[in-house]
Amino acid sequence: MTSGIRLGSPAATTRGFGQAEFRQVGLWIGEVLRGLARNPGGDAAVEQRVRRAVAALCSRFAIYAR
Repeated sequence: MTSGIRLGSPAATTRGFGQAEFRQVGLWIGEVLRGLARNPGGDAAVEQRVRRAVAALCSRFAIYAR
């Protein structure tokens, strides 16, 4: 029996994410999970903040050249 979360990193490394970016993604995952632990329906404020931060990070590491 397996448990936990397995995340693939090829898409992020293709974008150019380094250790700092992966560390930040892990912190965001933790924030959202803590919100879910406090409230099974989630924490909308945390989720919205993380969503904006993820979008900003991804815009710095575009998949395709602009």
